[in-house]
Amino acid sequence: MKVKDKMNKQYTLVSIYVIVTCIIIYCLSLVAKSAPAIVANLLEILNWILRVMKPILLAFVFAYLTEPIVNFFENHFKNWRIFKKKQNSCRTYAVVTTLVIILLAVTALISMLVYSVTDQVRFASFDDIVVIVTNFINTVNEFVNQIMGKLESLNIQSAELNSYIKEATTFLMNGLKGFGNSILGSVTNISGYLTTFIFALIIGIYFLIDGAMIKNYISKVSRALLSTKFNKHARQFIRDADTVFSGYLKGQLTDVLVMMVLISVALSVIGVKFSIVIGVLAGLCNLIPYFGPFVAYAGTIIVCLINTDYKRMIMGVIALFIIQTIDGNIIGPKLLSHSIEIHPLLVIIFLIFGSAVGGFLGMILAVPVGALIKVLFVRFIDYRLELKDQEEREAQEVIKAASSVKRSK
Repeated sequence: MKVKDKMNKQYTLVSIYVIVTCIIIYCLSLVAKSAPAIVANLLEILNWILRVMKPILLAFVFAYLTEPIVNFFENHFKNWRIFKKKQNSCRTYAVVTTLVIILLAVTALISMLVYSVTDQVRFASFDDIVVIVTNFINTVNEFVNQIMGKLESLNIQSAELNSYIKEATTFLMNGLKGFGNSILGSVTNISGYLTTFIFALIIGIYFLIDGAMIKNYISKVSRALLSTKFNKHARQFIRDADTVFSGYLKGQLTDVLVMMVLISVALSVIGVKFSIVIGVLAGLCNLIPYFGPFVAYAGTIIVCLINTDYKRMIMGVIALFIIQTIDGNIIGPKLLSHSIEIHPLLVIIFLIFGSAVGGFLGMILAVPVGALIKVLFVRFIDYRLELKDQEEREAQEVIKAASSVKRSK
C-alpha cells in the first residue's frame, strides 16, 4: 500500500510539472505572438516618458555645463563689498550674470553669421536666421549644378569612374541639402520647441540656484532608502562619470570656441567667402572627434571651387592644416589631459557604435561614454587583481603556518 501511495505521489508530481510546463509554453507562445505589439507599446510609453522628461534633461545638461561659470562669478561676488551683507544672494546674481553673458554671446554669434551672408552689421532676427539657412541651401544647389557641369566638361572616358564620381558627388550634396533642409524645418517650426526651451530654462535656473540643496536632499534620501554598500558604489560611479563627462564636455566646448575663432579669423584674413559660417560649423563639428577638420577642409575647398579661387583655396588649406596641427598637439591635449586617456582606435570604434545607436547625439556622447566604460573596466580589473593578490597572500600564510607546525612537531 505504501508503495502504491508513493507511486501515486510521483505520478501526481510529474503531472503537475507537465501541466505547469504546458501552461508556461502556452503563455510564452502568446507573448511571442504579441511581441511586436508589446514592444511597440513599450516604445510608445518610453517615447512619452522622454517627451515629458525632455525639459528636465535639457535643464540638467544646461545646469551641468554652466555651473563652473556660475561658481566662478559667485566666488568673485562674495569678495565684493556690496555683497558682504548679502552672501546668500551671490548665487542668484551669479546665475543672472551667466545667463546675460550667454545671451550676448549667442546674439553676437548669430549677428556675425548674418554679417557673413548679408555684409551688413546688425542684430540678428528670426527672419535673418531663415535667410541664412535658405542661402545655404541655394548655395549647395548652385554648387551641385556647377560640379555636374565640370564633370561633363572633363569628358571622362571611363564610364565606371564617371559613375563613381557622380554617385559620390550626389551623395555628398544630398547630405548637405538634407542638413540644410532639416535646419530650415527646425527654424520654421520653432514654435514647437519654444515651450520646451522655456520650461528647460526655468528648471535649469532652479537647478543652478538650489543645486547644493538638491544634492543634499538626494544624498539624504539615498542614505535612508538604499544599503551602505550600494551607496558606496553609486557614489564612486557618479564621481567617475562626473570626472569623465565634465572634463571631456567642458574641454570640448572650450575647444569648439577656440576653433571657431581661429578658423573664422584665418579664413577671413585670407579672404575666403563664408569664412565665419565655415568656422562656426567646423567648431561645432569639433564636438565629434575627426569630424571638425573634415568640415573645415570640405567647406573651404567647396566655397573656393564654386568661385574658382584656387589661390585662396591652397592658402586656406595650409592655414587649416597649421590650425589643426596646433589644436591636435597643443590645445586639445591641454584641455583633455585631466579628463580622459583613450586610444584613437577605441575612439573610432566608439564613434561607430555611437552613430549606429544614437545618430549625431550618439557620436557626441560616444567618446565620454566609452571613456567611462574604460574607467569602470580598469577599476573592475584592479579590484579582481587585488582579490587574487589577497587570496595568494592568505594561501602563503596558511602554508607558512602549516610548515611552522610541522617544524614544531
